Order: sequence, then C-alpha cells, then structure tokens
Amino acid sequence: MSDDCVDQVRQIVADIFGVSVDDVTADSSPQSIESWDSMAHLNLVLSLEQAFGVNFAPEEIAELISVSAVVDRVRQKT
Repeated sequence: MSDDCVDQVRQIVADIFGVSVDDVTADSSPQSIESWDSMAHLNLVLSLEQAFGVNFAPEEIAELISVSAVVDRVRQKT
C-alpha cells in the first residue's frame, strides 16, 4: 500500500482521527481506530473531498468503512 494517493489518504486519516500515520493501514477502520466515530467520519469525508477535489454521494459515504475502501473510492473519482 504505497503511492501518492495512499500516502495522502493515510495522512488525512491520521490527522482527522488523531493517530500516528504509522498506525494507519489498509485495514484501518472504525473497529481499529477508537476515535473513528460518526462525526469524525464526516470530517474525514469533507477533508477527502477538499484534498482530492471530489464529491461523495450519501451512499458512497456509508461505504467508506476502511482505509482501503477510501483509497479505492478516491481512485475511482480522480
């Protein structure tokens, strides 16, 4: 899991959830990051939209349940 998109998503996730970027993996999810709650999830979505110049539909937002899912969706939109 290493390229510019992945690195940028990992950094955004780390910043939003207040964890070390080293602790953010493809499998990171609300189950493994304690601070990943519904409000933080919305902050993550807004940060991703701003950073990558994309917009997520409500059904897409609900599917962003892991770092790998986020990376996949961002790649589809960029």
